[in-house]
Amino acid sequence: MASVRPAVAAPRSRAALAPAPTPYAPARHPGSPGRWDRESIIDALRHWTAETGAPPRRHDWTGERAQAARPAQRKWMHEHPRWPSSSCVANHFGSWSKALVAADLPARCLTFEDSVGERVEAAWRMAAEGQTLRTIAQQLGVSVSSANNYLRATACPDCGGPVTSPRATRCRTCTAAEPTIPSAWTQDSVCRAIRDWQAEHGQPPRYHEWTPSRGKPGRWEADSPRWPSAGIVCDLYADHVDPWNAALADAGAQVRFRRWSDDSVRAALAAFWARTARPPLTADLRDPSWNGPTAPTIKRRYGTIERAWDVLGPVPLVRLGK
Repeated sequence: MASVRPAVAAPRSRAALAPAPTPYAPARHPGSPGRWDRESIIDALRHWTAETGAPPRRHDWTGERAQAARPAQRKWMHEHPRWPSSSCVANHFGSWSKALVAADLPARCLTFEDSVGERVEAAWRMAAEGQTLRTIAQQLGVSVSSANNYLRATACPDCGGPVTSPRATRCRTCTAAEPTIPSAWTQDSVCRAIRDWQAEHGQPPRYHEWTPSRGKPGRWEADSPRWPSAGIVCDLYADHVDPWNAALADAGAQVRFRRWSDDSVRAALAAFWARTARPPLTADLRDPSWNGPTAPTIKRRYGTIERAWDVLGPVPLVRLGK
């Protein structure tokens, strides 16, 4: 690729003359990893089209340039992680157009016999010969804005290929599988989120409450992307033995039992009995008022909550009519 490029003035676009859009806060959380596959992405594309009346555009499903987001992109950011990101789609299908085709939706498929690098060099060569921007675009079979981006392309610091997007620092090949939503959470913002959750719900969040669920969405999903995920919290406190409780302690919130002994489980069972006059059921483990170990812990230690009660229950079985 030539090191000297001809200077071509960028045409003024209508967007440059438009009034500044209302700022919009970007989504902060990329959703749980591994939750999307080809089938679920196709289903999401079709549901989006049914809701909005048109297939999504690639930029609609990103957190890029959030301050200038259009209505479709704002919908995606507000409802994320209900919808996958464009980088996730490209990672599964190879390109945005291929995903739309797989979902039987209208797609603008642009295929070229030459590579992006070859088109960029051709654009530079024609510009050096004195050809106009519009002529270059027609010769290459691209839009005028794409031709202009070719002339302004820089070298990717990773692979040396052309970076044709004026907003990008690396080429599309090197960034194809990267999340398009910045992970903006810090320990300070996580602590504020924990305090806000406790102020609104009367107790600090539980690990499972901040774990995204497509099957049984709850308060976390309803407010997304307001709260960080449990995974992000634990990543930020990964240098602690117990990252989740370390975050709670840092926020000044009550820390639950770090290790569930038989005595601590028995105390939780007794507290539940004193409050409800009955043993806990499996469904009670998902209730915010349950102060005992989580369902996975119960299953690992005792098999079922009923078995845990049989072994540790603070109330004699004869009082339960057994």
